[in-house]
Amino acid sequence: MIKLPKTIEYIRVRRYRLVATNDLVAKFERNIEVENKIYNYVIKYLEKAYGVKHLKRPYPTNKKAKLFLAKDVLIPKILKDLYGLSKWSGKKVGIHSQALRDEYLVSILTNFGEYRKNLISASKMSKQNKKDYQNNLHGNNPKHKSWYRKGSLNYLRPNQSKNCVSLPSNGQAKIISAHFIKIQDYGTVQVVDNIKNMKNTKIVTTKIKRKANGQFELQIVFKTINERKGIVNMIGSDWNMKNNKIWHTSDNDELYLSKNVSDKADKLEAEINKLKSQRDLITWLPQKSQRITKLNEDIRYLSSKRSHVLTAEYNRMAKELFTKNDLVAIENLNAKEMRKRNQINVKQNKAKNRKLAKIKPYEMGRLLIQMANRLGKTVILVDSYKTSQVEYGTKYQEKHDVNDRKWVSKHTGAIIERDLNASRNILAWALNPKEHIKYKESLKLYKEGKIKASIKPLNLITVN
Repeated sequence: MIKLPKTIEYIRVRRYRLVATNDLVAKFERNIEVENKIYNYVIKYLEKAYGVKHLKRPYPTNKKAKLFLAKDVLIPKILKDLYGLSKWSGKKVGIHSQALRDEYLVSILTNFGEYRKNLISASKMSKQNKKDYQNNLHGNNPKHKSWYRKGSLNYLRPNQSKNCVSLPSNGQAKIISAHFIKIQDYGTVQVVDNIKNMKNTKIVTTKIKRKANGQFELQIVFKTINERKGIVNMIGSDWNMKNNKIWHTSDNDELYLSKNVSDKADKLEAEINKLKSQRDLITWLPQKSQRITKLNEDIRYLSSKRSHVLTAEYNRMAKELFTKNDLVAIENLNAKEMRKRNQINVKQNKAKNRKLAKIKPYEMGRLLIQMANRLGKTVILVDSYKTSQVEYGTKYQEKHDVNDRKWVSKHTGAIIERDLNASRNILAWALNPKEHIKYKESLKLYKEGKIKASIKPLNLITVN
């Protein structure tokens, strides 16, 4: 079995209603003005320096490298080109240096890095595929963007604005009393909610956000270090989407989305779609009109309500998985990968997308990890490559249609249940990634001299 870290970081975000004084609003608006001014400049620089013409140029992938680029390259250029300054002046720029460097610029660099991954992938498309994409042949590019704009970061238009200021704690953020907290740069601010129960919890970051309705919210990121519990009981769990089945475990247990929750989510979705249809038919009114604004508010409210209903159900299932187990192994899978895994026609894809709106692999995985971090338990995410195709406990592989849930092995004659087989492979590969078929195939190619290096086994798993 792999060696597990002794401790776990439990990170969580809490949101509180913020009392917006005139001084706070004025400071916030000055900060936002700076963010808006800088955003387009930074995006333009990144596209010029690391965009489509420079895909082979190394791009920062970790926090340390991003901070170096922000501090030693971006900030000097911003000061010189936008403010005519040779050194930092918080009064002239209008934002705290660490809020700009450690939070805002790093977040832009992270988002651009994700776009760059898409860009590198898209650059490998054939000329015909690039042309088909621009012509929206497959219906996935209604704005007919060029292939290199796929997943790109949009520039801020004159009527658009950022709405959040992030401030690192640096040991300064501190809860003073039930309704007052001291945060960096803003000093002591007041919240409506009682925050006394979080007084002794370490604060990592604070964020001031202006919501769509004009009200202000304080988001606080807390961190606690928990001891990891010893592993006694463990299971592997395979994602599922058939007949509202969510999980199939290596113990051959099945966990379903309850019919009551499913029906409630469907009813709310129907209400949301009805309001969207009403809104989209009103073409003669401006987007900021009172009628359209009201429809948008109702859509947001129902969407939030639907999300909460489903999240509560995801939490119930996560709790059920951890009730008897200290370690849960699952596939490292998101909605995009689930669509990619199942090559299906357009009609089936619409049904699949609708199910993915209700059964969200990434969201469930995130909640499992969050619960594990809080309880001191373990989640291992496993690379999803061929988890269903390899017959558990053997070297044999068989590829079957996604609708085939059970078959007789042509190698051993054993009856193979797709989901049970996959969940057992997931657990086995989580505990010993050297047994993962992806590693074995990579090692074989390396020994044959077809690749320069084999995959590292630990790169096939992620431990909370």
